[in-house]
This record gives sequence, structure tokens and C-alpha cells, in this order.
Amino acid sequence: MELRAVLLQPMSEECPYINGLTFVSESMIIPELEPRQLDAVLSMGFRHFGEVFFRPICRDCRQCIPIRVPVQRFEMSRSVRRLFNRASHLTVSLEKPVPSEEAFALYTKHKERFDQLPREDYDQYLRSFYYPFTFNRALYIRDREQNNRLVAVSHLDVTDRIMSAIYCYFDEEYSRFSPGKLAVYKEIELARQMGLQFLYLGYYVPGNRHMNYKIRFK
Repeated sequence: MELRAVLLQPMSEECPYINGLTFVSESMIIPELEPRQLDAVLSMGFRHFGEVFFRPICRDCRQCIPIRVPVQRFEMSRSVRRLFNRASHLTVSLEKPVPSEEAFALYTKHKERFDQLPREDYDQYLRSFYYPFTFNRALYIRDREQNNRLVAVSHLDVTDRIMSAIYCYFDEEYSRFSPGKLAVYKEIELARQMGLQFLYLGYYVPGNRHMNYKIRFK
């Protein structure tokens, strides 16, 4: 299938990562995409929400660093094993994502932590994370001791070569189990078992405290 993209005008907005800076991005709409084409687009530094793909082109700032982990070479440390043991009551599953009020409520509560980000409605949430690409997946973390209470959701793209993390949101009441980090380590574990090459983790931005955890993934 030929890749067909609609190029959009570059956009300037308040930087969502570093206060006081302007974020400039180039964007395109790709309504249909094969898995091998996704690999190529991601390798050029693009990220996406739904059918909208974007990458930063800020002239005076080069702090958005695309991160990808070679999962077959990644070594789990002892601290990761301790985290797995501490969170042994949490179940992890990789599934085709299905919208639910429970997941949206968790997402909304998570977004409220970031005062600079606008509140999204349910339709926008669906467009961002449930666009019907064939490679659309989600990692669900649930607490089996609390009637399978939803703890975290990590939206992903998965092909026969790569896994790409789009966005993760979680219940802060479970912060002692580091659900965000747990999701990434479980994604690495699953990607390795599936024989994939890379896990894409989006951008690392030095100075943004919400992204500090990414520095540990070489």
C-alpha cells in the first residue's frame, strides 16, 4: 500500500515540556498505515495520537530526544526484579484496546496532575488512543486483590518488529508500585518474548521532571 499523508501547516504553541518555550511541530494526517510503514515513520522521529503524526522542529531548541530501547540487549537490574516482586499482585495483559468509562476516568484523573494541559473530552480521547490501526494495542495493569481494579493503561503500537509506547496513565494511589516504570519494564519483557527489536519510548526532554525516568533506559 502506498503511503498517503496530508501535510499540515507547522504549528506553534506553548511548549508542553519546558515552561517559557515555544513548541514548533510539523504534522501530517495518515489515515491508513501498514505496520512496516509505521516502522519507517517512527524511525524518522515522528510520534502520533490517532491518525495525526508529528515531530518537533523547534529552531532554538533540540531537547526532544527520541528514545528507543534495543530490547534483546536490555538487562533487567536487581531493582527491577524487586519491583516485579513488590507488584506481584498486579496482573499485566497486552490486548486490543476497548474503550471503557473506567479507563477514561483513570485518564482524566491522571491528566489533572498536569495543570498546563487542557481537559480533553471523551471523543478526543477516542480519536487519540482508539483509532482503528491494525497494530493498535494496550497494556493493562490490574489489581487482582481489588476485584481487578484498573491501575494503569499504556497505549501502544505493536508490529512484528517494534513496540512503541504512545501514552501511559495510572492511578496515583498505586504510586508505591511505580506503575509507569512497571509498564515500561513489562513492555520490554513482552517485546523480548515476542522477538521484537525495539521499544520506542517517545521523547526524553532533559529538565522535564515527568520524563526523568526515561534516562534509565539506554
